[in-house]
Amino acid sequence: MTLSDNYEHTDQELAWIDKIRQGDNAAFERLFKRYYLQLTRFSWRYVNSRAVAEELVQETFSEIWEERETINIDRSVRSWLYKAVKNRSLNYIKHQKVQQKYDSRWMERKEADSTFDFEEKEHIERIRRQVKIAIEELPERSRMTYKLHRYDGLTYREIADVMDVSVKTVESQMSRTLRKLRDRLSHLLPLLVTAVMAAFGQ
Repeated sequence: MTLSDNYEHTDQELAWIDKIRQGDNAAFERLFKRYYLQLTRFSWRYVNSRAVAEELVQETFSEIWEERETINIDRSVRSWLYKAVKNRSLNYIKHQKVQQKYDSRWMERKEADSTFDFEEKEHIERIRRQVKIAIEELPERSRMTYKLHRYDGLTYREIADVMDVSVKTVESQMSRTLRKLRDRLSHLLPLLVTAVMAAFGQ
């Protein structure tokens, strides 16, 4: 098994992968529990179905276990898992060509979890709706890049690996995305723009 030092990873995850390769069920369960929810959420962004996303992620982990003896990771464990789920999700779309209903309630717990210090509940909900609409109206790749960084916490390097682009492309795309969100949401409240920019350290 080969892992590159050019990518961020934790010693704990590397130890889990090594144990999984040796058939350690407990290490496999720990890796599964750590990434199952966020990988399912990531797959959902492609297939628009919670049930399908869960199935695809489960299939990904099943394949990891079945082929554990030949696991070869050349990136961070996290980006490696995201890339595997991305490929499986795209293959599903290609072969199945299904359009599922938008399951907004399932995603709302995680993706509408930003809170702003306003006294009126109606005002808070209005801002959340406007932010969500603005994000969903972004071009597909910009929207995916934004969510990978903002909601899943991937680094620019990891996003570049998952999306098959350069780090500079991710940086440029994020910069353009933040400008679009700033312009789209500036009519609401200057404080909102500041909060969005601060989340990315811009």
